[in-house]
Formats: sequence, C-alpha cells, structure tokens
Amino acid sequence: MKRILLFAFIAVQDAVVWALARRVSTHKILLAPGIEPLRWRLGRWRAARTFQLAARRVPAYRAFLAEHGVGGVLDLTDGVAKALERVPEMDKASYIKRWSVPQRSLGGRLPRRGVVVDESSGSSGIPTSWVRGPDERLATRMLLQVGFSRTAKDLTKQPFVLNAFSLGAWATGMNVTSSLTEITMIKSVGPDREKIIATITEFGPGFTYIIMGYPPFLKALFDDDRIDWASYDVVAAFGGEGISEGMRGRILEHTHRVFGSYGASDLEINIALETDFTIALRQAVDADPALAAALTKKGEYGTLPMIFQFNPYDYLIETNELGELLVTITRKQNINPRIRYNIHDRGHVMRLRDLRPILRRTGHTDVERERFLDLPLLFLYGRSDMSIDYNGAVLAPDTLRDVINADASLADAVESHRLIAFEDAAGDRQLHLALQLVAGADAGVEQLAAWRGSIPDSLRELNGDFRNAIRTAPAHTWPTIAFYAHRTGPFVGDGAKLKNEYVWQLTSGERDALELDLGHVVEP
Repeated sequence: MKRILLFAFIAVQDAVVWALARRVSTHKILLAPGIEPLRWRLGRWRAARTFQLAARRVPAYRAFLAEHGVGGVLDLTDGVAKALERVPEMDKASYIKRWSVPQRSLGGRLPRRGVVVDESSGSSGIPTSWVRGPDERLATRMLLQVGFSRTAKDLTKQPFVLNAFSLGAWATGMNVTSSLTEITMIKSVGPDREKIIATITEFGPGFTYIIMGYPPFLKALFDDDRIDWASYDVVAAFGGEGISEGMRGRILEHTHRVFGSYGASDLEINIALETDFTIALRQAVDADPALAAALTKKGEYGTLPMIFQFNPYDYLIETNELGELLVTITRKQNINPRIRYNIHDRGHVMRLRDLRPILRRTGHTDVERERFLDLPLLFLYGRSDMSIDYNGAVLAPDTLRDVINADASLADAVESHRLIAFEDAAGDRQLHLALQLVAGADAGVEQLAAWRGSIPDSLRELNGDFRNAIRTAPAHTWPTIAFYAHRTGPFVGDGAKLKNEYVWQLTSGERDALELDLGHVVEP
C-alpha cells in the first residue's frame, strides 16, 4: 500500500512539474531556492519509480536483472536510497552492447514517429546509436533553454549563438541546434574557424556571440589574429572535456565569460552546468591546498576536478566503490531507460549543506556569495577507464593495443605503449602516442615511418569519433606519434613498477622534464 501511494504521489507531482517546465518563465519556479531537500528526496522517489517501470516494461532490463538475481520490485523497508543501492549497475559493455535497441526500449519496440537517432563510437570504435523520443527531447530542450536564458539575461545586446560542436550524427551539435532554435538566433557552423570568423565579420559588433564548442577548438579560435576580438562581445561555452583554469584565463582575454557543461551521448548532453559559483569554487580549490584536501580527491587522482551543479530531481548521481559515477535519469519519459549507468567517469557529489561548514572553516565564505542556485555539486575528475579525451573524442589505450597486435611485425617490435596528454605553453591540449620498442629492436627508418602512418589510419578506422576529432582540431593541436628505443624518453623509468602505465596526464612542468619526440604529426 505504501508503494502504491508513493508512486501515485510521484505521478501527480510529475504532471504538475511537467506543466511548469514546458515554459522557461515557469520552469524557473522549479529552481527556486529553499527547496533543495525536496528536490533531493523526490529525485530518489522518481528513480525508484523509473526502475520499476523499466523492470516491468523493458525486456532487456528484465533479463539483465534476472542475471543478477534481482527482482523487479524494490524492497523499501529501509528506505528508497538503500533500495536503489541494491540495484545492479550497468554500462555499455554489460547492457547496451548485449541487447538490441528495441529490446532496451519501453514495451520492447520503438515508436513509429518522433524518434531521433544520434551516434557515438567512443573508445570502443564501433558506433553506438542512441534513440531519443519526443518527450525526452522536449525535456532536454527545456533544460538547455533554461540554462541559456540565465546566460542571456544579463546581456545588453541581442544574443547570436554559433554552434561549433560537430554536426551530423553526433549528439551534442544536433541537440544544441534543435533545442535553442525557437528562443534565440543561431547558426550551426560546426568546428569551422573560417565560417565563424566570416559570420562575425558579416554581422558585425551589434550582437553578443555565444560560441559553443570543444575546448581545443575554442582556444585555437580565439588565438586567431585575423579578427580583432576586442571589438566584439563574446561568450564561450564548452563541452566534451574539461579545461584548466589557465586555459580559461586565456580564453577570457577575448571573452567576458567562459562556462562549460557536463553530459554524454550515453545519457544526455546537459546533465550538469558550470555556474559563477562553481567556477569561483574551483579557482579557490586550485589556489588553496587545504580547501582542495577538504573537498576533493585531487591528491588521489592527480587532477583538479571540474565542478558543476545539477538538478537531483532529474538525475540521481551516485559513486561506486571504484570512484566511478553511476547516473540514473529519473524521468519516466525516456524510451531507453538507463538505471545506475556507469559512464566510467570518476567523480562524486556534495550537497551545499555539507559544503558551507568547510568554506567557513577554510576562510572561503566569499565564494558562496556567488551562489544563485541551491543545487548540489558534481566533482568530475575525468575518465576512470584509462582513456584520453581529445577534442571531444575518447581514445582508450586498449584501442592502440589492438592496432599494435593486429600487425604481427609491429607487435614483435613494440614492448609497450602510452597515451600522453598535456597542456603546452600556449595553453593548448596535446595528445602524444608513445610506443616503446623492445630491447635490441632493429626496425629501420623506412619501417618506422610506415608504422607512423599506418597506426593513426587504423585508429581512425576503429574510432569514428577520433577520426572526426582530428579532422576538426586546429592544426597545431593534431596528435603526435613517436617510437622510443627501449627504456628511453617517457619509458626511461619503466620496469620499476609491477604494472605498466598506459595513460599519463602531465602538467607542463612534467612534460618539460621528459624527452618527448613531438616531431611526427598525425594529420587528418
């Protein structure tokens, strides 16, 4: 009886919220301060409702639960939060790749109309299609419009969005255009500097240009001296990967605001947003080791986290024992439900009630004055599955391993490999493919040159996102590839540890201390 009453209440409030959320003006009511505990609790109840809906109506999910010995009815004896913790987590390998799209859909079939399909290939190399029904796309559109309205409300000029995300089948570019068209002026140019410069020059300084794209592209765009950026009013919005505060500072030399969002094709493109508050908090964390130790796992993961705010009413975000995020989209409208989905990003959540005492204790009460939303924080440290983000694409060391092993002569000559990411002196993100030759390898100059050409070709063939990322990246950020003699260069210390290290995220100082051969560029 308790369960019936709970889900009946959820259904009623869902209808009320859905009605309010359909307009930007009334959606803002749902983000009013002072009701964070209610959002938090309702989000968990909605996640429980969505779990039981999926368990009842999605054939693949029923089979998935049966494999884990879990029934389709939650035991709410010790509360909703504890009940959800007993639900098995899923990911692309354990769930998405094992069942067809219709089997993963409500009712075991796709609607005949109103469905949009976008695509990602990620680190697996095999494209994955993601289906989004009309209600899901409406929800995404409403969230993007609310976020955009907050960005545009302080502008003194008419906003003009230039969508520089990759277009075509990729999720972000397509969804940004479809979501913002009805509330602003927008041109979808893709990651094309020539078109952006031509557009700004043609339309002139009478607009505020909100340029959206991947961080490396934005950095290269604002470094382009063919346009006098000081003559124009510009806001930069990024997604696909994080940025350093150094890169933010460089972009701010040409814009008056730089902010990012967090999302994924596997889930949704706009799960969490940077705000003035989270940017101020991140900069304080970067400057104060005591605050970093109290709030983050910077010491454990070796990287400054991106910090976002998210709505717990729409997304239940948990952290598993490995430090990976588990995301449940709580809306019942999604035709392909994802319950405790592991995106393989490291991160954790903190509520504002837990943050405030730490800010007071460490002398950072000024940071909280930037807050205008009482939404919880998401700390994001990057990929947990040993992969590298490059211009919006995900490249895993296993993909490079597979390329090496596919060529017998190459496999015989290479002992180990490593993906090395770093930020150069100009603030640009760089990717270096490093391969260590076996001791006594006698590969000649011509053979090494041939491999330097064939390896990137194979990577592009296996990973469509990586192919597109190189094609759309600025030339000075194209990846580099090099072979190193045994125990030289970045491999000089190998052998001291039991396990090989396949991914390095280096600071500029660490990069300078290594003898990296960056002379061989991977071109589109």
